[in-house]
Amino acid sequence: MRIRVNFKSGHRQTFIVPKTMLATDFRNLAEKIGGKIDNIEFSLANNHIGLYDSELQEPLISPE
Repeated sequence: MRIRVNFKSGHRQTFIVPKTMLATDFRNLAEKIGGKIDNIEFSLANNHIGLYDSELQEPLISPE
């Protein structure tokens, strides 16, 4: 999973993190590397993006 961290210093860093890594462990690692964290952005892998861009081809409820 790709995670982009924006630090309070203005520096930005993108990390590739295994899905099994705990969020607290990642946060501690990121703070050791870049300092205080301003915000974190998560991105989906390319093969998952299509799920959000696709249109529904059939209605969810069929007419009675």
